[in-house]
Amino acid sequence: MPKKTMTFFVILFFSIGVLLAGYQKDRFYCPQTQDELVKTVTSIAQEIKGKVGVYVKHIESGETIGYNENERFQLASVFKIPLLLTLFKQIHLGKISLDDRLVLRTKDKTFGSGLLSSMKPGLNLSINDLQLLMMAKSDNTATDILYEIVTPQAINEYMKELGLKSTKIDYNTRQLILAYLGLDPNKPLTIAELEMVPPSFWSDKKTHKRQRQFDQSDHDTSTPYEIGLLLEKCVKGEIINKEISDQIVETMKHHTGAELITRYLPFGVTIARKGGSLARYGNYTVLNDSGIVWLPYKAGTLVICIFCNELNEVHYELKDKMGRIARAAFDYFVEKYKNKYN
Repeated sequence: MPKKTMTFFVILFFSIGVLLAGYQKDRFYCPQTQDELVKTVTSIAQEIKGKVGVYVKHIESGETIGYNENERFQLASVFKIPLLLTLFKQIHLGKISLDDRLVLRTKDKTFGSGLLSSMKPGLNLSINDLQLLMMAKSDNTATDILYEIVTPQAINEYMKELGLKSTKIDYNTRQLILAYLGLDPNKPLTIAELEMVPPSFWSDKKTHKRQRQFDQSDHDTSTPYEIGLLLEKCVKGEIINKEISDQIVETMKHHTGAELITRYLPFGVTIARKGGSLARYGNYTVLNDSGIVWLPYKAGTLVICIFCNELNEVHYELKDKMGRIARAAFDYFVEKYKNKYN
């Protein structure tokens, strides 16, 4: 390549880099005060076409901000957090072991996210396998197997024991999806049976009415504050004891899925999280994310919960807004508390 041409490309790439750096700086302005952070979060939340709740807490300092943080929201797969915590309580009590094993059956397979629904019956699985699949791949089949072992009664009793008053977990993922679609949650359709529902059902006014009724129900609901409280208790070692709390957090670090809280966070930031979504006719009506973020520069630990329900939003615009909320909180707390905690 001629020397002049090479020089031109060096200058071009340098210029693009400067422009991108400036764009990133402008895009992610760091709030300087808590009031600025609250205004930023509120402004972005109000741009979202739907019902939005946000709860952020800096664990070490106790500083919090919120937006509709005490409102109840459909959790979707975020309900797997209360299930996971209750599972570990029962393990601690000796009712279950991570080494217990069971064989996958055809009737266990649940529609929706995950891998087990595509695997052959007869697969030998441990409880440890199931809890990892539930959180890392949001596997609905693994979730429903654990749900039946743990029982919804035990989940709700433990949530009350932990001080949660607005959390209700009474549907497994199969029931949740069926009710969301306007079907009878008490008639557990198989994957094949769901695929055979006639097209006329989906356009029926009665189906749409049942869907709207579910959207306003309290099945598998909680608040951003209460899910944030569970995550805080994990960080503080208050779910049974520190060893078990740490084990739960390690499971939640195996997350995959949509980039929401993580969307605009710097590469390499450690986060333990669980999201959840529900979609009809190709559009999200529920999109949630909740996580624990370990801040760089010895700035402490952040809990972030962003819940969005009743959505009428383009998915990529929604994910951008959720990511900007998380980034504003991240930048504010890093700047304020850097080098203050080990």
